[in-house]
Amino acid sequence: MEATIQKLESYYNQYINYSSNVLLNINTDTIIRRIESLPQCKQIICDLLKQHTISDDIIKSLNEIHKIKKMLEKAGESYYVAFCLQWYYYQKHERTQMRTYADKVIWLTFKDKEATDKIKIFKTDFIRPIIDYLINQIKECNTIYYYLDRYKSRVERYTFHLLEKMDEPALHKDMELYLFDQFMPFYHEPSLGRGRPDFVIDLECNDKPFVIEIKRMDVLEPGLIDKSLRQLKAYLEQFPSYGCLYIFTKDTRYTYYPKSIDDNLTIRCVYLGDKTASQL
Repeated sequence: MEATIQKLESYYNQYINYSSNVLLNINTDTIIRRIESLPQCKQIICDLLKQHTISDDIIKSLNEIHKIKKMLEKAGESYYVAFCLQWYYYQKHERTQMRTYADKVIWLTFKDKEATDKIKIFKTDFIRPIIDYLINQIKECNTIYYYLDRYKSRVERYTFHLLEKMDEPALHKDMELYLFDQFMPFYHEPSLGRGRPDFVIDLECNDKPFVIEIKRMDVLEPGLIDKSLRQLKAYLEQFPSYGCLYIFTKDTRYTYYPKSIDDNLTIRCVYLGDKTASQL
């Protein structure tokens, strides 16, 4: 986690020190490409753009300052960052004239600004929010979700034929070995007074621990999912925390998940069936 944050800060420090107006587009393309080369950042960006999808047609129509300001005035941090990224991708793809990105961010810069001022504003008010968002997300729950999703990918690609024969205790053991290999600080089935959650990750997520409850459901039955969620919520009520219901299944409907139940609770599914991605 710290290594990724340090790389982001290093990339930005190099970028901010470049003052050339002529090379701004090249330097901007370089820092975005370097950011996207970090697997954790790539996943965060992918999730963000799924949450806030802005079409090229909408971006193309925002050719007046008042239109953009009206759209952004009620936007939160995540929406603004999603807008900036998708605006950048559009401008990079549609680049047909020798104008810098700083000349085009009309909601940040104005015609009477000097070129150096435009570059500075573009870097601090366009690129820096992207960096800050990624750092904040890395520090929060995305670190844990990143490793959980990597485990999911590993199982579905390479070890599903082994795990499909396992019962829940064996699945616990496989997850335990994975967390250990990733140097994740965790407790397995700690006593909370009223029950024992499967795993408590001692890597704070918004200053809270993270609880994982593992279930095997070859068929995804809503009643069983609701029962498991109530069990997990009962654990979360005993101490402030975040939680994930982690389901191993052969049900092809698993693609409806991951799913956020509320701000503190999500569902992830790992597919143990034998169908390929093209058959689902």
